[in-house]
Amino acid sequence: MTKTFNWKIVARTYGALLLIEALFMAVPTVAAYLYGDADGGAFAVSTLLTLVAGWIAMRVGRNAQRRVSEREGYLIVALVWIVFSLFGMLPFYLSGALDTITDSWFETMSGFSTTGYSVIENVEVQSHAILLWRAMCQWL
Repeated sequence: MTKTFNWKIVARTYGALLLIEALFMAVPTVAAYLYGDADGGAFAVSTLLTLVAGWIAMRVGRNAQRRVSEREGYLIVALVWIVFSLFGMLPFYLSGALDTITDSWFETMSGFSTTGYSVIENVEVQSHAILLWRAMCQWL
């Protein structure tokens, strides 16, 4: 007898993780407005998109069984880097701090993996919000 895959628990887990990422993304959003940075709107949109995606995923997984099997666990761990980076790159790209999706993805993945590599040439001229988000990516 084959065990069915519990997609709802995967969706619910990703929903919770995206809500956590949105919460952390809100911190540089507030900083952007406090410092009067021009990229406050980009951070607000990024936070809102992440929040909505997390809420939708939580709704999809609302009646999930509470038990996570090895198979679901492997999928959650394997794809969390991709999902987190997909949403984490939005502030870099939407604010114009980085010109391409590839550079934004690299910067985010570099932060989450704490490799220390960066494609931002002049870090010193970036806004307070971008600098805070870069630091938070490394912390997360």
